[in-house]
Amino acid sequence: MSAQPDYYPGMDDFARFDERLPPCSIEAEQAVLGGLMLSPESLAKVSDWLTADDFFRRDHQAIYRAILGLSAQKSPCDAITMGDWFVANDLGHMIDGPTYLMELANGTPSAANIVAYGEIVVEKSRLRRASDVGAALMQAANRTTAASDMVIGEAVHQLSSMHASKLRGGLESAVPALKRMQEQMFARYDAAESDKGMRLLGLPWPWRELNRATKGLRAGVLYVVGARPNMGKSVFGGQTAVFTALSKKNVAWFSVEMTAEECMARAVAAQAQIPHDWVESPTPHDPDAESYWPRLTSAVTMLIDAPLHIDETPGINIDQLMARARRAHMQRPLDLIVIDHMHDMGIDEKKEVRHEYGRITQGAKTLAKELGCPVILMAQLNRASAQRPNKRPTMTDLRESGEIEQKADVILFLHRDDYYDPKSPRKGIVDVILAKGRNIRTGDNVELLNCFSEMRLKDLDEWDRPEPIADNIAPYMPRGFKG
Repeated sequence: MSAQPDYYPGMDDFARFDERLPPCSIEAEQAVLGGLMLSPESLAKVSDWLTADDFFRRDHQAIYRAILGLSAQKSPCDAITMGDWFVANDLGHMIDGPTYLMELANGTPSAANIVAYGEIVVEKSRLRRASDVGAALMQAANRTTAASDMVIGEAVHQLSSMHASKLRGGLESAVPALKRMQEQMFARYDAAESDKGMRLLGLPWPWRELNRATKGLRAGVLYVVGARPNMGKSVFGGQTAVFTALSKKNVAWFSVEMTAEECMARAVAAQAQIPHDWVESPTPHDPDAESYWPRLTSAVTMLIDAPLHIDETPGINIDQLMARARRAHMQRPLDLIVIDHMHDMGIDEKKEVRHEYGRITQGAKTLAKELGCPVILMAQLNRASAQRPNKRPTMTDLRESGEIEQKADVILFLHRDDYYDPKSPRKGIVDVILAKGRNIRTGDNVELLNCFSEMRLKDLDEWDRPEPIADNIAPYMPRGFKG
């Protein structure tokens, strides 16, 4: 069997005459196809991760598609049957008659090593894709109208997605996972016994009762936080981002709605526990101004040392966001991603809106799984809840809710009774409603105190905390959380 014929149907002219072919292994491709013709049942070993596009030769791509088609019909995949399939589908021009098919079948001794050969085919395909990204990057960079961040971001997005993908996956023994679970359980038990404190299964929220209800922000989990305007979405997301960064965790905060300066003004007001209005318009005529300045300076010092990264791009789309998150993760692994908020992100208006928001949600979930960190995605609720007698939000109140509800791992809603009824006996309380989630207290309602004048929320029975100390984060940890 010839390893590399001088010409084959569909071969590009440049490949016919250029000895420097892109990365490929014709022998491995032939071994895979020949093995499948000898042992069609071997297709189950490779079909979930080997695609027709992974083959370099176009006739090999066509032959693999024929094998997939015949297999779906429960038909044999020998040379004669495949030859008839090509003729019946008017694709005879894709192969050099039945001769090459016979050569493939007769030249392969067995299908024993088909998985190893398939991995070689995929590896070469990934190298060709990387080469294509490089060529596209050079072409895009040479365009005079090209914006560097867009060009680089697209290249990083494509390379990162290839880097994250696996050659193989699928079913495996449950024993390794069982052992890991047991080790984690023992570690949590020992820790709880040593300090008698509340143990979390992930990063802490800034609020004690929410930690009790959710057991923290878990790695690989997508949290969708929905609310109507003025309920505190941005306060909730921003306070969580800053709180996490102050504990020296690497945080990416995508603020689609506000500028970076606005985000920092809120962060300083919350950490210094001073009025946000004064941070935006400081005046010496305020009777408390003298006490505000040292607290503000201390909070700024704390935030300067925190690994907090903000992207303020308005209308950013999910592909750009994913590329930037991956690029940041390659520089230093991210511990938390906060996106505020999805309904201000860019979408393709030519496509159905619900599918576009579903794509944003799926992209955020992919980042959580791929980067191994929690992702908080803020979302706007529609007007339906405001028009009901009972205005507490439900799943159907999520704008374009179907795909968001389906793809989110955990859904929380923020609600304020006093927004609709200023005389409400629950004035000043912000409810965090646990609407969906595995292994959390779904249906519970966590009550937080509205401190929006300082751009923060706090536990209802929170003690008077000392003023911020730049080298000590302990006063900013929820009571009961230890390390």
